[in-house]
Order: sequence, then C-alpha cells, then structure tokens
Amino acid sequence: MTLSPPLSAVPRAGTLQPFDWLDRWPVMLLVCLAAIAPLLVVGIAPLTDLYGHLGRYAVQTELAQRPGLQPYFTYDWKLIGNLGGDILVEVLHPLLGLEGSVRATVMITQGLGALGLLLVSREVHGRVTPFAIAAIPMIYGFPFNYGFINYALSMALAMLAYVAWLRLRRSGRETAATVWLAGAGAAIWVAHTYGWAFLGLLAGSTMLAEVCAARMHPVRAVLRILAACWPLLLPVVPMVIWRTESSGAAMSGWAWQFKLNWLLSALRTYWRDLDMASLAAVLLLLGWALFSRTVRFDRAAGIAALLCFAFFIILPFRVFGSAFADMRLVPYAFAIALVAIAPVRGGTRALLVASVLALTFFGVRMATTTAAYVAQDRLVQAATPAIEKMPEGARVVFFSVKPCRTRWALAPLDHLSGAAMARRSAFVNDQWQQPGVNPMKVQFPAAEPFVRDPSHLVVREDCRESPSRPRLSRALGRLPRGVFTHIWIVGEIPKAMPAPEGYVTVPDAGSGLLFAAKPQD
Repeated sequence: MTLSPPLSAVPRAGTLQPFDWLDRWPVMLLVCLAAIAPLLVVGIAPLTDLYGHLGRYAVQTELAQRPGLQPYFTYDWKLIGNLGGDILVEVLHPLLGLEGSVRATVMITQGLGALGLLLVSREVHGRVTPFAIAAIPMIYGFPFNYGFINYALSMALAMLAYVAWLRLRRSGRETAATVWLAGAGAAIWVAHTYGWAFLGLLAGSTMLAEVCAARMHPVRAVLRILAACWPLLLPVVPMVIWRTESSGAAMSGWAWQFKLNWLLSALRTYWRDLDMASLAAVLLLLGWALFSRTVRFDRAAGIAALLCFAFFIILPFRVFGSAFADMRLVPYAFAIALVAIAPVRGGTRALLVASVLALTFFGVRMATTTAAYVAQDRLVQAATPAIEKMPEGARVVFFSVKPCRTRWALAPLDHLSGAAMARRSAFVNDQWQQPGVNPMKVQFPAAEPFVRDPSHLVVREDCRESPSRPRLSRALGRLPRGVFTHIWIVGEIPKAMPAPEGYVTVPDAGSGLLFAAKPQD
C-alpha cells in the first residue's frame, strides 16, 4: 500500500486512462440517477421511521388547515441540530404538496450523497474512480434504511462542503476557505449535528495529513490544524444551549455485541445473505487495495476513514439522548475508505479486474436494493387500506406487533400510522417526544400512556415482555376507555383475533386489523 501526498490532485496523463469516462459530467449524472433508482419505483420509501416523519411534516406544514390535528399537536420552530429534512419539506411543500415534498426530499438526500462521494474522489484524486462508484451503495446502509433522513442529508452536505473547501484552499484562497467553513459548518449543523461533526472530521483529517507530510513540530502542527478548522466551532454555543434545554449530555449503551452487530449490518436492507456477501465484497476490495502496488490510499481520506472507525468504536449507543449514535458512522467509514483508493499504475490486469468488480458491485447493489424496496413497499401498501376506513380526525391507537427476535429485514410498518396523520388528520400514538429531537409536541393527557413512541410497539403473546414492549394483550387491557375511536394493529397479528371490548371489527381493512369503537347509547 502507498499513500498519496495530501492536497495534491493526481495529474491527468496525456493519454486516455482506463475508466476516465467516469469523470465526464453526463456519466456522473447518470450514476447519480442510478443511485436514486430504488426510490423511483416506490412512493414514500419503505424506511422504518419515514412514515412517522410524514405525520410530523403534516403538522409542520398544514396544521392551520387541519382541525383534526390541532387539539393534540403543536409545532414551534427552534434552532436545533436536527432540521434538515424539515426545512427541505417546508421549501418544497408549496410546489409538491405533502407527500410529494417528502418523496422529493428523500431523493435529493440520496442524489446529493452519491454526488458528494463522486466529487470527493474527483477532488482528491483528480478524477472519479470506479471505487468511488462502489462506495455509493453505502449511503443505502443501515442508518438510511432506518429512516434517519436528517442525518443522511447532513452527511451528503458535509461531503459537498468539504469538496468546496478543498478547492478554495488549493486555489490559495485561504480567507474564502475560512469563511466558507464557518458558514457551511453552521448550516450543516442545523441539518443534523453529525453532519457538522463529519465535516470537521474530513477537514481535520486533511490538515493532519498535511502537517504529517510536512513533518511539523507537534505544537506547530496543532496550531496549524486549529487555524484552519476553528471556524467549525461556530455552532458550539447554540448546541450547548440546545442540549442543556433538552437531553443534556446523556451517553449510554456501549457494548461489544452492539459494535459487532452494527459492523455486520453496514449494508443491512432485506436479504441477510446478500447483504453479508456485499459487505464481504467491500472488505475484499479494501483488503486488495491495502496490499496492492497498483493503487494507493489518499492520505487525508484514509485518515478520515480510520477516524470514522475509531469514533464508531469509542462512541456508545446513545449520545445526547439520540439512539444508534455509533451505528450511523459505519457505512460512511466504509464509503470514505473506498473513495480513498486510486490507481497509481494504469493498465494492469489486477486493476482492471478490481475496477470491473467495483462497478459491478454498484450495479448489483442498486438493483437488489430496488427489489428490496419493492418487496417492503408491498407490505406497506397491503396495510394502508385501513386508513381509507378511518374518518377525518379519528383518534387511533396504533400497535405494531413485533416478533420475539429481531429479524434482519427492517420493519417498514413500525411507524405506518404516520400516514393516518397525513391522510386523515388522525391522532396516533407513535410520534417521538425525546427532548430536542424535533419541534413538534404532543398533548393528549386522556390517552396516557398511549400518546407517544414507543407505546405503539408490542410483542406477540409467546414473547418475553420488556418495559418498552409489552404483549399485545397487556397493552389492549390498559387502553383508557372512551378515548380512542379506532384500534389499528399491524405486524405479527394473532389469528382470528376477536374485537376488544367496546369495539367492532372493520371489514376490508387490509392486511392488518382495524377496530372501531361501538356507538355509545
């Protein structure tokens, strides 16, 4: 393995090199279009949390026109580091409507993520490499499939901001680079705190590579890094205020078994064997690059990838009250590691084979992710007829019945009740109320404890209960009387389940069960 010098784009040779056609803008745009193919064949992407976000966006954009939602929900804009998707939906809503703006936001997020990886490769290597294209499927990793849209958008914006910063510095415009880093860092922090931190990691890795190459004295090296990266400290004050008012600095949940699970789940989508084989292909490419003499790792990007892995190991499961803090970094660590690879000796058979494998990997993952989303969307569409049976302003207690052991494929039905908020202005009990997570607040005291996430998550009758996931029968037995107009149950539904006391079965309600309250005498 060889390392390239920092801040020096690889010069183009006088003759056409293999795969130089990847660097042409029409090809790059086609690659970005292929990168959003899984989102083009479905409506709202079947991501675990996305329908829950859809419900929140209905409150955010249309509360004044929805009297059914007004008694239970409020939305007050606040300066917090978790607003990327909310802002984009707000901007697009007048043009595309609610569901159209949500769908467009997800597509823009993934399109920008793919473009960011390509442009980072172009900036650090002087061209787009096949290995950068192989990195694109990582943006469809576990965090995105969970529905972390604000996070994914902020990571895409961080890569684009990093490219612009590199270009300004290479052109000798240090003042402009400083101003850009300050403004871009603050804007990305508003999208999501992790994107801001990722931009700092990328910029800091570049400076670390630079001072190492220059063999600077440690004190001078630290001062040099701080001089270049200090503008990123601009959001620290609002971040401290935000977290003091919300979850504080709560950190918990560090465990080796979680770390191993997240590593193996980097590409977790639908088919376990396929996703694990895909991860093995990524490791094979990285292992070959590590020992090959025909490629090298860009020093700055390589350091960034290593730091991503290091922070993944160090961070606990929950940071500032946000879950899956460590897991989010894994796909991007692999992606940046792939982007760091670039040829130094063109025309070799090994390089040709590796390049073809990289491009094939991209094509296979885009095709299989598309197929997985179609399969997941079928589950969603099979359950949504229940929404058509609900009246406007219904008060719905929603239950997603989980299996005893977590399955590999993510559950697209867990927050499906958000669609009832969006399409029927219904009250549902799945919205998040972790302090600082979002500006929406839920108030329905009469429905306690079935007001917020995770009161909608229950397990089958043959499963062991937990404090957050009781059995379905226990949850139904605790329902407050006369509060909910409907009970909606999806997931691992018991066979021939009778209607709960005080309710009647609603026929033709899709793959789930829908019960309506009996009219009071």
